[in-house]
Amino acid sequence: MRTTADQLRDVLDHWQSGTGPLYAQLADAIVSLAEAGSLDYGTKLPSERALATSLHLSRNTVTAAYQRLRDEEWLEVRAGAAPTLGSRARGLDAMSDEDRFAKILPTGRAPLVSLSSACPPPAPIVTEALRDPGAMLDGVPALGTGYAALGDPELVSAIVDHLRSRGIPAEPDEVVVTAGGQQAVWLAITAVAGPQCPVALESVTYPGVFDAISAAGSRPLALPMTPAGLDVTASAKLLRAARPDVAYVTTFHNPTGTAMAEEDAARLVAAASAVGTTVIDDRITGDLALDGQVRRPLATHEGGENVITIGGLSKVFWGGMRIGWLHTNATLAAQLRHRKAAMDLGSPALFQRLAYRFLTEHYEETVRWRIESMRESLAATVEAIDEHGLDWRFTQPQGGPCLWVELPDGGVERFASRAADAGVPVAPASAFEVVPGAAGAHFRLPFYLPPEEMRLGVKVLAQRAA
Repeated sequence: MRTTADQLRDVLDHWQSGTGPLYAQLADAIVSLAEAGSLDYGTKLPSERALATSLHLSRNTVTAAYQRLRDEEWLEVRAGAAPTLGSRARGLDAMSDEDRFAKILPTGRAPLVSLSSACPPPAPIVTEALRDPGAMLDGVPALGTGYAALGDPELVSAIVDHLRSRGIPAEPDEVVVTAGGQQAVWLAITAVAGPQCPVALESVTYPGVFDAISAAGSRPLALPMTPAGLDVTASAKLLRAARPDVAYVTTFHNPTGTAMAEEDAARLVAAASAVGTTVIDDRITGDLALDGQVRRPLATHEGGENVITIGGLSKVFWGGMRIGWLHTNATLAAQLRHRKAAMDLGSPALFQRLAYRFLTEHYEETVRWRIESMRESLAATVEAIDEHGLDWRFTQPQGGPCLWVELPDGGVERFASRAADAGVPVAPASAFEVVPGAAGAHFRLPFYLPPEEMRLGVKVLAQRAA
């Protein structure tokens, strides 16, 4: 892959920091792009003369910058060939997808308090339905063979109504019923992302997305983030420069709990639409607004025809339902519907019928119940942190079920290992990083569990942190 001088100029963005000689600032900026995945291993950089002309620099400055990159083993140069990003740019491959996912799904004995995965206990209506499914399904058409490979028609209709209530003008042939949001993400990315083409992600993101990127033969591209969430200005510029096939974003960011302002969401969709990038809007936790502010689906903004919307019942009702969906254009939906059916013959008809009832009769009340339960558990968690005198740093999440906690003294991998040994596993930052080291000394602390379990979990973690 070759990067022209103008392409490199467009993606460098504010590369002059004002400290140190210009050649060092330029070299550092190119390293930052490589570390973020904007420049991949093997990328051919422009010639010294072309880059100097594009950046309005002397050729000596670019020559010195390239020499520094060679000295630090970022560039490989062969006689008569363009300078190429060398093996140090392989840092994105530091962790396998299996290792990454194992950090949020640890194996072994049952934990005392499981805080490694953000999976909720079942809502009361789920417990009631599983205790007596017949009563819940009274009046619902017969289950037949038990298969609904292409999606139960009643459930599809309910999903369409749900999407329309959120402002998306959905039609039944535009909806694919999936085995949870994870499968929806996998289907969407592997269908749209091309081999060796970038998939843009928030620089700290949901670990389950990396396997889909690998399966597509694509590579991750880190969208810049700040403590307040996605840096939309810098991300829009990166989309224009890198032109990724896909940009995957979440309504309430997993794991930080931040959300984009409405005007920022509109800007991101417009920037993606302008370069033909498909946006995947993961709304699995989209209705769990702790701050009471409902966020519009990205598909409702101008340019929203390029958005694939993902939703599901796992974070509101129960992960064991394994009912999710995606909304896209009818042509792609038909392809994915049959691809999904060939994979697993569809989610069980029983759970699809239950999901129909949940979505049509119990959704809004269960969302309200879940949010109130999460607020109580979050308050108990914060009180326990204060009670044990922990100097953990975090910001109250705007939505979603997680605190993104920073350990002031670092050592988060060691802390996570000790926590798991004590029966309270947590997921360290490395599970969520697009670029190794980008998330620092953080760990994810979900607060789905009842207040008393959260207090016990924090108590044990405090002992491990001592």
